[in-house]
Amino acid sequence: MKLSLSFFGLIFLLSISLSAQEQQTYTVKQGETLYGISKLLNVTVAELQQWNNLSDNAISIGDELIYYTSVSDQPAATEPPAKSLIEISAPQENTYYTVKSGDNLTVIARQHTMTVQELKDLNNLTSDLLSIGQQLSVRKLVDSVAPSASEFSEESQPQGSFAVYTVQSGETSTSILEKFKMTQRELQELNPQVNIAALDRNQKITVLLPPSRSYDNPYENKASLQDLGSVGVSSYGSDELGNTTTNGELYDPKELTAAHSNIALGTIIYIENPETKSGLYVRINDRITESGLKLSAQAFRILGLDSISNPTVSIYTES
Repeated sequence: MKLSLSFFGLIFLLSISLSAQEQQTYTVKQGETLYGISKLLNVTVAELQQWNNLSDNAISIGDELIYYTSVSDQPAATEPPAKSLIEISAPQENTYYTVKSGDNLTVIARQHTMTVQELKDLNNLTSDLLSIGQQLSVRKLVDSVAPSASEFSEESQPQGSFAVYTVQSGETSTSILEKFKMTQRELQELNPQVNIAALDRNQKITVLLPPSRSYDNPYENKASLQDLGSVGVSSYGSDELGNTTTNGELYDPKELTAAHSNIALGTIIYIENPETKSGLYVRINDRITESGLKLSAQAFRILGLDSISNPTVSIYTES
């Protein structure tokens, strides 16, 4: 009697297990491996082999593989979750790469934005040895995320445009940062899967194109500024850091401030380097007894006055 109960109990459990699973089919695409598909479907290689009567890992493009999913894993018919404000697509298409003389797993992985372990897992490699002519399944580089940097001319490239750049022979991350006027942090955040300290020739990375257009000062054109003429200009010394200014503030070399003999304290004026035509706004917060204008170290440097003997600036105020 106990044997009968155990037998029927086993049948009952098996029926529950089978009813709790749903059969699905998956069509093999170019460059895919059984291991990669198992990870994608959240099953094991052994399960795929058993369900499809496979004696090894060999599969072909177009093969339909049977697999089972748990009903409990299926999403419930509830209100869809709110979409993220930022959605990043990560295409994972694969293609084939033929091993050439001098190649190794590290170089190939970097060129295809992969880790060495991902490359080995995708190809079921148990060692680091490669043979010339060997075909490896690699991640397909999708350039559609951004246009090629070569598509932009120096006359028209706008600030804020992202582009795919191919690393040239002899280039380093330092030279690329200088070329595109980017910081190391910006380049790394745009390429989270890339070791930017060890870039390889022909490796593709995403960059932010620098601005190349110069625009007239909109304030000078639209705000009816009055030209007060040119005056001599000097800079605060490093020994004046923290000194109290006329309006009670402490002098900060990083602020855009200035001192003048009679312009009202708190007035914001526009000053321009007559040689370079570059300008900025500064706030008057201090008094001087001599003529001319005395600028904070930051304002003096930004205008490029530190490389000029007897520098002058043009002063503009709102009329």
